[in-house]
Amino acid sequence: MFFKLTSSAICIVSFSFGLFPLNGQNPADMPMRQVMSEAQQLIGEGDYASAAPYLDQLEIRFAGEGNPEVEKILEQFGYVRGVGYLQNFGKTGDMSNMQKAADAFAKFVGKYPENENAVAAMQQRTTCLRALQKWDEAAEVIEELLDEDKPFKKKILRRSDLMNLYYGRAQCYHIKQNWRSGEKAFEELLKFADLAKDEDRAAYAVSCMVEMFVKEKRIDEVFPLLPRLSADTPARFDLRLNVNLMQGAEVLKEKDRQVEASLLFALTMTTEEIVTFYTAREKEISYEIDQIQSFIDSQGRRLPPKRIMSLKSRINELAMKATSARSHLKLAKNTPSFTTVLRWRKADNFQACKREWESFWAFYWLYRDFPDHEMAENFIYAAFASANTVKFREKSIELGEEYLANKELLKFRADVTFIMANAYRKEVVSQMEIVEELQASLATVDKEKAAAAKAKADEYQARFFELCEDFLDVMPEHKYSREFIGMMGAEFFKRQEFDKLLNKFAGFENGTFNPSLGYANKKELQGTVAMGRINYMSGLALLASGNYDAAKPFLGAVVGVSIKGLPLDEAAIEEE
Repeated sequence: MFFKLTSSAICIVSFSFGLFPLNGQNPADMPMRQVMSEAQQLIGEGDYASAAPYLDQLEIRFAGEGNPEVEKILEQFGYVRGVGYLQNFGKTGDMSNMQKAADAFAKFVGKYPENENAVAAMQQRTTCLRALQKWDEAAEVIEELLDEDKPFKKKILRRSDLMNLYYGRAQCYHIKQNWRSGEKAFEELLKFADLAKDEDRAAYAVSCMVEMFVKEKRIDEVFPLLPRLSADTPARFDLRLNVNLMQGAEVLKEKDRQVEASLLFALTMTTEEIVTFYTAREKEISYEIDQIQSFIDSQGRRLPPKRIMSLKSRINELAMKATSARSHLKLAKNTPSFTTVLRWRKADNFQACKREWESFWAFYWLYRDFPDHEMAENFIYAAFASANTVKFREKSIELGEEYLANKELLKFRADVTFIMANAYRKEVVSQMEIVEELQASLATVDKEKAAAAKAKADEYQARFFELCEDFLDVMPEHKYSREFIGMMGAEFFKRQEFDKLLNKFAGFENGTFNPSLGYANKKELQGTVAMGRINYMSGLALLASGNYDAAKPFLGAVVGVSIKGLPLDEAAIEEE
């Protein structure tokens, strides 16, 4: 919008203020005719930003004239000044210009409500107020513009202008969490966006409704909307939407609706994904602004004023989007990452759904991606346990050995060691079955297979004892220490290796008691639950070896009675 000052208006101004010689480029020091000439030229070119200081000066000089023609000029200045501040904001990003624009539009509408630009000024003001995060004030103005009983809406002819108003109103209520007023606003935005085939705005309406339903615990109303959240729109990467999707999934999981919860978990974006999206979006918008501005700078003199105005309006629009993107980006960067929480909950939900393989890989890569996280011990144990559930022996051993190699990990050490020791013990049995099956064969290939199986069995047997001994060194007071003594004792008895048992448990070396050897003499095991099993196994081994007198102190310590004369044909222990 630009205007042409009449010759009579110039005469009136000249008579009132007189003509002064040119005295520098400051508008305050310029003669009235030059100020008006400069303002007129810049407005004619659509360069309201550059015209703003001249318009400010004219308003100061016109103030209090009371002349109808002067008043008419001031009326024309009112709307243009607001647009000028917006253009300045587009150039500099200085939010003070946004506040000045909002004030200018409000002043213009208040003073000239019947002006043909009054509705446009109200629209521009709502944009400024939203950029300034004055949500309640912006919503009030938008409601007035969209009120069917008031004359404003009928004057808004462009569908894009109405779309911006519906979107702006929904945004205000969404930000303020005003669900009572917001529900109708979200529904109307969705309806209008669908009619206009605007997927971005429709996605935003849906994201608002999803958040509202989660907050108000109306979870079942979310599901019909989920297909609309599949596109990569800015609304899809709203931080609060994704936090609420995760929370909604947790609500469903707690209600044993894990399959439905998995849908919400799958849709939830991480903070890192949100940061990546808005970083790229801010760069794209800034690049487009620079391109348009470069085009205006290089080709502006050849373009018609309306084209220049259109391009500058586009810059203003993009500047708003850039501000919004930076706001989202800052919020995402300042929000503690919930990526590990989300991935843990996804994996746990897979487990609850009996999707065991998906659960295993989810836990596995959670640990691999975050090995130094404060919850890393939980991550690796969950992956280890899942590997055992799906009988993925290779990964089970890989994770178990990695856990046990870190002596600082104690929370699940008992369980991991117990599972690993049992696994190796079972592997010994499997390999020895191969040996027994092939030992009678005369074929060279079979003999080689038997030899390899025997070597593996010995390797696994050694690792079994190593794990048990390591646990007793690290956690001698744990309740599982008794079970590890029992497992080792069972293996010694199975192989009838009584000398090895007595050496390791009781400290017998070449038939002679050595008080510096054996678990029975180990200070850390004294008074623990393991000591009873150590004495019991040692006593049985001595009995099996025919050394009844030596067995008495060990068995007496367990049963508390004399066992002199106790007949014992065969010593054995039942494997637990």
